[in-house]
Amino acid sequence: MLVCLACFEERVAALLETATQLRLYRQEPAGLAPCGAAPVPETGVLALADQLAASGVELLICGGLSGCALSALRQSGVAVAPWVGGAADDVASAFGASGLPGLAAYRLPGCGQGNCQGRRLGLGCRGRALKALRARKLNTKGSASHD
Repeated sequence: MLVCLACFEERVAALLETATQLRLYRQEPAGLAPCGAAPVPETGVLALADQLAASGVELLICGGLSGCALSALRQSGVAVAPWVGGAADDVASAFGASGLPGLAAYRLPGCGQGNCQGRRLGLGCRGRALKALRARKLNTKGSASHD
């Protein structure tokens, strides 16, 4: 499984639109292992969605994002775990150890228990990403791999 963190400097960017770097991680038996980085395309969210899909990214972990960005990513086949913040290394370690439930400690304020801004828009939050991963029959605990 290939996971991407949308980052600004050493942290997950508070807003996807302010991210400057895409850090890629491959799920290994011992957790997430860094496997590259790329700049965020300057041409917008559609280019970002295309880049992630073309790279084989299955899950994007990011901060806040617009409904349009979320829709574009999902239409490209990229599951999204939004409204996450914190040091990129800490977030990657938490996800690598426990999957999506491990991100609970890194939820941005106002997003506890799935009550995020996206819910008002009918988008949900944590549950949508988990559902998308389950639909792909991936084990979010870390036993799936990406070739």
